[in-house]
Amino acid sequence: MAWLKRLFNKTDTRSLFLLLSILFALPLGWGAMSGMSIWFSPFIMLNSVFVLKSAVWLNILAVIVLILAFWRKRWFCRNMCPLGWGCDLISSSRKGRGYPIKKIPPLGKWLAISSLVAALAGIPIFILLDPMSIFNSFFVIFSQKLAFPILLSFSGLPLVLAINLPFPGIWCSKLCPLGGLQDELISVRDLILGKQRQPKRIHSIRSTGRRLFLVSGAGLLAGLLLPSFIKPAKKSYLQPPGSLPADRFNTLCIRCGSCIKSCPTDILKHHMDPSELLSWMVPEISFKEGYCLENCNVCSQVCPSGAIILFDREAKKHLFIGRAEIGLSRCLLSENKECDRCKAACSYDAILMEQNEGSLQTLPVVIPEKCVGCGACVLICPPGVIEIVP
Repeated sequence: MAWLKRLFNKTDTRSLFLLLSILFALPLGWGAMSGMSIWFSPFIMLNSVFVLKSAVWLNILAVIVLILAFWRKRWFCRNMCPLGWGCDLISSSRKGRGYPIKKIPPLGKWLAISSLVAALAGIPIFILLDPMSIFNSFFVIFSQKLAFPILLSFSGLPLVLAINLPFPGIWCSKLCPLGGLQDELISVRDLILGKQRQPKRIHSIRSTGRRLFLVSGAGLLAGLLLPSFIKPAKKSYLQPPGSLPADRFNTLCIRCGSCIKSCPTDILKHHMDPSELLSWMVPEISFKEGYCLENCNVCSQVCPSGAIILFDREAKKHLFIGRAEIGLSRCLLSENKECDRCKAACSYDAILMEQNEGSLQTLPVVIPEKCVGCGACVLICPPGVIEIVP
C-alpha cells in the first residue's frame, strides 16, 4: 500500500494532474474532453460567470475547488496547478541563489480582484493571466502550422517559468491571479471565523477594506471605460456558432485552443491577423477543409470561458455564422452547364433554384433567413464561386 500513499500525497497528486493536463491539452482527438483541466480553475470560472451572468454544469468543478481553497490555503496550487509544478521545480533549484522577493507586493491579489470587478462590467481584463490559460496556450504549437503568432502564444509558459530563475517563487507567490484569489479567500475566512487577535483583526479589516475599495474601484473603472477605447475590428471574420458578439468574444476567449483541437472537420483555426490585436489568436472558421456539421456542438461543450455559449444540436439552425453569397457571373448555370450541388448540399433548405427573369437560365438564390453560413455549399461548389460573409 506504500505506492498508494505516495500516489495521493500532495506532490504526486499534482504530478498526476500535470500529466492529465498535458494529455487533455494535446490534439489527440479528445472531442468534448479537450482541455478538460481548464474547467478546474476558479478564476476563469468567476470571470466567465460575472461576464455572462450565467453558468454551465461543468462550472461545478471550479466551485468545488473554490470551496476546498476556502478551507485549505492555496489548495489548487498545492494539489493541481501544472504551471505551479514547473515554477516550484525551477525555484527549488535556485533556492538561495536568486534575488529576494519579500518586498515585492502581492500583485496577484490585486490582479484577481480588479479583473473580477471589471468582469461584472463585461471586461475580464486579466483572464489571460490565469495559469491554466497560460499552460494550455503552450500546446497550441502542436495543433497549428508554425507561424510567428503561434510562437508568441507558445512562449507564455517558458516566460513564466524563466522569471523564476532570477526571482525564485515570484510567479506563484506574487504575480499569479489565481493564487492571489485563493489568498484573499483565506483572508476572508479568517475574518469571518475570527481567527486573528482582536487588535490585529481590526487592523486587518481596515487594511483589507481599503485595499478592496481601491482595487475594486480601479477594476470597475477599467470595466466601464475600456469598451469605449476598444475600436471595432477593421475586418470581420467568421466566428464559431454560438459565439458572443465580437467585442465580448475577443475579451472573454482565453485562447486555449480547445475548440480548435476538438473540431471534427478541422475548420477552426487561430485568427492571426497582426493588425487586429484584440482578436489575435481567437478561433475563426475557414472552410478550406470542411464545413460546420449540422449535428455538432463540440466547440460549445469544450469552451471553459463561455466565449462560445453552450448550445444543443437542434439550435444549430438558429445560430448564424454568416450568409452565403454566390458569384453568379461565374456559376456553372450561368454558362449553361448543369449543376445543383449547392442546393443538394444545403441541409437548411436555404438555396433555391429560380428562373432568371428575361431568360431561360435557372440560377441559385440564397434565402437569408434560412442560411446559417455552415459552409457546405462553399466546399461542394465546383468553380468555387460561393463565400460565406460574416
